[in-house]
Amino acid sequence: MTLTACDPRRTLKMPRMYTSFMAVIGADAGMRRFARDILRARPGDRVLDLGCGPGRLCAHLPGAEYTGVDIDEAYLAQARSRYAASGARFEHWDLSGDCPPLRAQTFDLIVACGLLHHLPDPQARGVFRFGGERLRPGGRLVTLDCVIGQRQHPLSRLLVSLDRGRFVRAKQGYLDLARGAFEEVEASIHHDLLRIPYSHVVLVCAKPIASGHSRAGHTAGEES
Repeated sequence: MTLTACDPRRTLKMPRMYTSFMAVIGADAGMRRFARDILRARPGDRVLDLGCGPGRLCAHLPGAEYTGVDIDEAYLAQARSRYAASGARFEHWDLSGDCPPLRAQTFDLIVACGLLHHLPDPQARGVFRFGGERLRPGGRLVTLDCVIGQRQHPLSRLLVSLDRGRFVRAKQGYLDLARGAFEEVEASIHHDLLRIPYSHVVLVCAKPIASGHSRAGHTAGEES
C-alpha cells in the first residue's frame, strides 16, 4: 500500500508526531514490558536495535551497550538528541544493504521492533541471516510486529490492515522467514501491548552455544 500525499498516516513520518501518537496509544508502556519481560537485556550486553526509529527502546535498556540503526535521518536526529548523552550510538544505514561496519561486530541481543512488516520476504530473510551471523553464541534475535490471526478482535484486524507496513503476515509467515536462518525459534501472540485492540507477534530466535563454550560473565548452562 502506497501512502498518498493526503493520507494522514504520512504525518507519522514526522518524529514528534510519531512519538506523540505512540504515547497516546500506550506504546511506551508496552515497550517497557517488552524490554522487561521478553528482551531481559543484562548490564553490559551489546544490543543492536534494527530499525530503531526515534530510539524508543533505548530508554528501557539501562546498562546495555546500545547501538540503533535506521534509514530515516529525522528519526535518528531525535534519537541522538534524547539519548546520545547516555552513551547510546545511532547510525544511519539502509537495512536492505550490507551495513559493512556492523559486519565487523557481534552482539548479545539484536532487536527488530516493527521492522519486518515493512519488508518484502527477501529483505526480511536478510534480517534473520544477518542476525544469525552477528549474534554471539547464546545470543538472541527478537522481533516484534503486527500480525494477522484467525481469532483476532475485529477492531484489531481493521487497525492492523491500516498499518503503514505493506507486508503484515500471519504468525506462520513470520516463522517461515525466521526458520531459514535459525533452528530454535519461539513465537508468541500478544493482544495487550497497546491501549487499543491490536495484535503483535514476538519471535525469539536463539543462536546455540557451542559445546564447551559459555558467554563471558555467565556460567555454562545459565539461561540466556
